[in-house]
Amino acid sequence: MADAFDQWIEWIHKRPGDRTGLSSDVHASVMRLPEEDRTDRQKVNAAVSHWAELRSTGRTVWIYLDDFNEGERRNVGDPEWLKVFASADAADRWFDKHDPEGVAWEHEIKDGPRQQSVWILAADEDSTAVGDPAWIRLFASRRAAEKWLEQNSPNGKIAEYPIQE
Repeated sequence: MADAFDQWIEWIHKRPGDRTGLSSDVHASVMRLPEEDRTDRQKVNAAVSHWAELRSTGRTVWIYLDDFNEGERRNVGDPEWLKVFASADAADRWFDKHDPEGVAWEHEIKDGPRQQSVWILAADEDSTAVGDPAWIRLFASRRAAEKWLEQNSPNGKIAEYPIQE
C-alpha cells in the first residue's frame, strides 16, 4: 500500500490528461510544508499524520472569509466577517446553499479541541490571506485567547465565532 508520500509523488508527476486524484487531506497537509520539504518522504508523511491527528481530535476548523458586504468592509468582530465550520463537509453543505464558488481553508486550534465556538485573533485585520496559516490564531476558549494576548500582543483584538456543524 502506498503511503502519503507515494500518493503525493504519483499525483504531482501524473501525465497530462491523467485524472488520478489525490485526497484533499493529503494535498492540504503537504501544501502547508515549505516547497523544499515536499519531496522528503519523512516530512510529507509526518505532516499528513499530524493533520490527520488534529482532525481526529477536533483541533481543526474550516474558515470562510466574507470580508465585504455591498462595498463595505467587514472586520474582526463583525458576525458575518467569517464563517467557521467543524469540517469540510459542513462547509460544503453551506456553500451549496449560499456560495457555490466559495472556498474554506483548514486551520489549527492551538490550545485544545473545538467547542461550540472559537476565539480568533487576526494578525493583520486588513489581510485577506485566509489560506495562510499565520493569518489568524484560533483558540478553543476565551481564557486561552486572553492569556495568549497578555503574553504576546496586549493590544490585539479577539472575537468569538460560532462553529457550524
